[in-house]
Amino acid sequence: MKILYFDCFSGISGDMTIGALVDLGVPKDYLLSELNKLSISNEYEIEIKKGSKCGISGTDFKVILKHHHHHDHHDHDHHGRNLKDIEKIIDESTLNDNVKRTSKYIFNIIAKAESEVHGKDIDEVHFHEVGAVDSIVDIVGTAICIDYIKPDKVLSSPVNTGRGFVECEHGIIPVPAPATLKILKNIPIYSDEREFELTTPTGAAILKGLTHEFVKLPELKVIKEGYGLGKRDTKKPNLLRIILAEKDIEDVCILEATIDDMNPQLYGHLMDKLFEAGVRDVYYTPVYMKKNRPGIVVTITTPASIKDKIQEIMFKETTTIGIRKYSIDRTELSREIKTLDTKYGSIRFKVSSYKGEIVNISPEYEDLKSVSEKYNVPLKKVAYDVAQFASEKLK
Repeated sequence: MKILYFDCFSGISGDMTIGALVDLGVPKDYLLSELNKLSISNEYEIEIKKGSKCGISGTDFKVILKHHHHHDHHDHDHHGRNLKDIEKIIDESTLNDNVKRTSKYIFNIIAKAESEVHGKDIDEVHFHEVGAVDSIVDIVGTAICIDYIKPDKVLSSPVNTGRGFVECEHGIIPVPAPATLKILKNIPIYSDEREFELTTPTGAAILKGLTHEFVKLPELKVIKEGYGLGKRDTKKPNLLRIILAEKDIEDVCILEATIDDMNPQLYGHLMDKLFEAGVRDVYYTPVYMKKNRPGIVVTITTPASIKDKIQEIMFKETTTIGIRKYSIDRTELSREIKTLDTKYGSIRFKVSSYKGEIVNISPEYEDLKSVSEKYNVPLKKVAYDVAQFASEKLK
């Protein structure tokens, strides 16, 4: 399982994110040629160079705006672009759908926060001239990099927002800026002694749009790391660190509910629905409950990433009023399906390995069953023959 971990010990901004992702190995030329698919590529130039902070080397990503002197439509420029304009720029490009979807999703997060802060309708929010081009490049650029790396999961540390005050077009505002704070709702934040804005609204929106979970550094096998340079020189390095890692253990949890008042016919339907939704396992245990009522414990092993969906199915499809949740560590063997040509024809096997060594070979039941019927040989004989054959073949 491929994981990206954002380590935001010095906050996060759009340019720091792209810097770190390029540092991590997204090819510069690829990023630039993809960004050129946007119709606004004549409005800016991009500078990507190696640099360092406090002796740690990283990549600096900078968007330099070109100043147009078109007095005829100066008013429109000054007014800035709204969400619809930006979505149009993204939609009309030849970027792939995944990049378009991610970019628009992140832009919506910012526009929604700004609209709530200023008490305006979401379509009235304008990204003023400088902000618009900068944000478009930062957000679309990030989406391009993430699409290139294709992580299975994005995790992030708690976020250092910085503190103090910052000057903006409306005057002096507190740090984190109101829009940043809105975006970071439900996300763990903190600040240290640095009196600066460390996390920008764009940085916050990127995190919120990409991250599955905010956790202190979990158990990971690090493959590679990248550093993106911030614009400030502080005693603590103004860097964003992004770690590319592998994780053998999938986050799974157990959901459990005890039910004593449900029509037994519904349990079959429930099991089908749960498996369709992607759970790993479901089993039912009969128990006696209060007043000696016979009941059923429903036990579900599910990837943590879909637990909300599974709870929703439980509440909608059963009569339960409460669900217990346990986090567990589940060590999974790496599994692959292999097809072997046996004397009964081709049969599929699940081959499970632990640290590279085959520990289990099990034939696909449906294949055995159809062979048994076809050749009129007892199922247990087919199973025995095929197992012998496979263990010689695969060892």
